[in-house]
Amino acid sequence: MKKSFLLSAVTAFMALVTFTSCEKEEEVSNTISGVWETTDVLFPRTFRGQANNPVRTVLRFDQEKDKQTYGTGVAVEYFDNELLPVAYHHFDWDTWTRQKGDVGIELKFSETGDKFSTMNYTLKDNEFYGKCYLNKQEDVPFSFKRTSAPDVNNVRVWGYNELIPTWRPTTFEGQLDIRRQYKGQTYRPTSVVITFDCDPYYNESIVGYDNAYVRENYAETPWGTSYLADGIRHWSKDGNIMRIYFSHSEESFGDYDLFDIVVYPDSLVGEVYPETNVVSHFNLKRVANPDWSTIKEWGITNRFAE
Repeated sequence: MKKSFLLSAVTAFMALVTFTSCEKEEEVSNTISGVWETTDVLFPRTFRGQANNPVRTVLRFDQEKDKQTYGTGVAVEYFDNELLPVAYHHFDWDTWTRQKGDVGIELKFSETGDKFSTMNYTLKDNEFYGKCYLNKQEDVPFSFKRTSAPDVNNVRVWGYNELIPTWRPTTFEGQLDIRRQYKGQTYRPTSVVITFDCDPYYNESIVGYDNAYVRENYAETPWGTSYLADGIRHWSKDGNIMRIYFSHSEESFGDYDLFDIVVYPDSLVGEVYPETNVVSHFNLKRVANPDWSTIKEWGITNRFAE
């Protein structure tokens, strides 16, 4: 009888502890849910080889439903840098309970692999501060205040190395040894203009051609215009090779394969093979974006039909 009573008492106590821990996790999760801001440097950053730490960071903790003890989130880092004003990250967050009942909070950032966790903190409706673990650093002080939610509806790329300012058309122009055959004659453009739909200095590849174009300028042409132009349906930068696929052309007439590619802030350099075993070096300079809307006829293949 005593053993049965003692077992029942222990079971009830364990259930009480478990329930209390869950309540604590739910309370912490509901309180942390929302948007927080700090001017502390959580994770040191560099940009083009120079230290470039965020001046403030905003974290948005999301819950799918009330009392859920884990969720997803969005982090926005703001920089005092015209070239790198902001970067966006995803994170997953979770809570856990130690045996003595303390509730821990952990954040894991998807794009960067960074980690934030804390067991030593004070969490109020409008304040969140204490000491935390940042990657391999322990006992790092932090302090957050409540703030308003950042607008992330139009974010196309997440992460530190691919930044929103780079998602805009970027144009390079220069001599590229492209040789076109027309009625038995070879024609070479005086210059080639390539507009990428995002900056290849930062980005590896992109699919789409709504605002990515190629234009070959000629001194004179028998096909009726001084240039050949086409939209880009896909371009990719794989290692040091760049492949540009045109929208309206056959592979034999349209695609560019550029080798030993290096993209600098002001230029795009590399090699092209206009003929078998013929190597031609090029150096395309960054220029202003042209007005592509003035081109009324697109495509190369149809102009080389004869």
